Amino acid sequence: MPKARDLIADVLEEAGVEFVFGLPGGGTVAIYDSLFDKRKRIRSILVRHEQGAAIMADAYGRATGRPAVIMGQGAFMGSNATFGIMEAYMSSSPMVVLTDTSDGGMAQHPANQSVAGEHGSVDLIGIFRAMTKYTTLATTPKEAVIGTQLAIKHSLSGRRGPTAVVMRSASINGEVDIESPPFIHPTPGYLSSGPSVARGQDVERAAAMLLGAKSPVIVAGNGVHLSDAHAELRQLAELLASPVATSYKGKSAIAETDPLSVGMCGVFGQEAANSAIASSDVILVVGARLTPQDTAREDPAVFNPKRQHIIQIDVDPRNAGWTFPVEIGLIGDAKEILGQIIAACRAGPKPKPSVKEQRLASLELHKKQASFFDHPTLHKDSSPVLPQRIVRLLQEAVESSALITLDAGNNRVWMCHFYQTKMAKTCFAPGGLAGMGWAMPAALGLKLAYPRRQVVAVTGDGGFMMSVHAIQTAMQYKLPVVFVVMNDSALGMVRQHQGDRAIASEFGTVDHGAIARGFGAYGIQIKDSRELPQALRDALAFDGPAVVDVVVDPKADIGDFRFSPRLATET
Repeated sequence: MPKARDLIADVLEEAGVEFVFGLPGGGTVAIYDSLFDKRKRIRSILVRHEQGAAIMADAYGRATGRPAVIMGQGAFMGSNATFGIMEAYMSSSPMVVLTDTSDGGMAQHPANQSVAGEHGSVDLIGIFRAMTKYTTLATTPKEAVIGTQLAIKHSLSGRRGPTAVVMRSASINGEVDIESPPFIHPTPGYLSSGPSVARGQDVERAAAMLLGAKSPVIVAGNGVHLSDAHAELRQLAELLASPVATSYKGKSAIAETDPLSVGMCGVFGQEAANSAIASSDVILVVGARLTPQDTAREDPAVFNPKRQHIIQIDVDPRNAGWTFPVEIGLIGDAKEILGQIIAACRAGPKPKPSVKEQRLASLELHKKQASFFDHPTLHKDSSPVLPQRIVRLLQEAVESSALITLDAGNNRVWMCHFYQTKMAKTCFAPGGLAGMGWAMPAALGLKLAYPRRQVVAVTGDGGFMMSVHAIQTAMQYKLPVVFVVMNDSALGMVRQHQGDRAIASEFGTVDHGAIARGFGAYGIQIKDSRELPQALRDALAFDGPAVVDVVVDPKADIGDFRFSPRLATET
């Protein structure tokens, strides 16, 4: 009879899993051994910290729409890895966690490292159930195999997200009786369900409302990325001559160089986006939950259901009408439903060419007046370097198809506001937890998914130190990723909020380029913006990971471009 560990490896192969990120430990060592013979199809990537594994899987899942596996010993998957698992849960990224209870067959006795949930041990099941779509406990070998199949299924169904299989020690190496029920069936049969679509009459009502609107606007969110609905989004916007704003996590749902893009909305969004929404009569929200950050803390000068008609598309019925009441909730896959709306609009009365031309001309003028993605600081050279200048020089240095990962803190805000994406689905940001340390491991996950594209992580010095181990992982697997560090020797956002009373928010001076060189990577520290273009060119051309550490002006204040309700009401 086959062993569970071998059948689990078979299941991963059948499901098309490409990567297993993690650290072998506990009972999972046996599963790693079973994966050895499948290494041509499934690559095991050794990380230096379980948090890095979960973040890499999160980014890979967002980029590809497929789950990667993170695997390691239970106590550390339920502690170190939880940062990335929680981010994936709140960002709807598919992921499968395979781990064990490390009970050694003595779960009810005081075993070392046990997380079986019995007296004297940690309840790992309870931990995972708080941050996954689906968690199962396998107490037998057959349950371990079937649980893995179902975990993959649930990670991809409906609103995607992380799932977990927690295995008792005896279930991993045990033999599986495949001749008796419950039977083990081929894995593809669990993954064959198609995307969901909205009801025809609701689609027709939504199309009629959009066609009849005086000033329609589309707000695109992370769901556009997850559904790969970028082409459909652009088609509908063009059909309606409608501006497209994005949520924070929806940034690059449409190229921000596109004539129809008005950029990111919300607290740190573009004036063009916030005022376009404010002046609209019909808002189509696509795959965005409308967080306080996206809605300028629900400012009625921007979003106001008392004067606006809101149509919301979401794969989860609980999300439609969550923040604001909606007139029409279209529940299902964003790509499919946008396709339905496009078909209904084409069958309905066409907007007059003069109306479309007027909207496009008005939009172009509106963006020019709002200084769309422009500001004098973007062009100002200095020492130390202005964060805004870093953003512009980076944008000029990278290819249009470059993939950018963001971190937490001020660096993320500078990038979100001033970095103008040139292609759809090129910006990836942490936004569930939005915690520090996400950008660097996420960049590795993207590079593995798209090895031929440039990948750049932008982080602060705080986030860099939390994930500095990513450089060594990149060295081991020969991943040429560029890490740009905005170095202000502090927790910049925290320090700015503290005013003149800086408490536990300032670091010592560090040359992060020197740290990179210690790993054998490319590393340089820049103190004058005039030196940055060449440093970026050298880093992007380097055949391996590269760190460009930029000493930034700590006086640069993100509050200078925080959204003001006046901007919307005066437009």
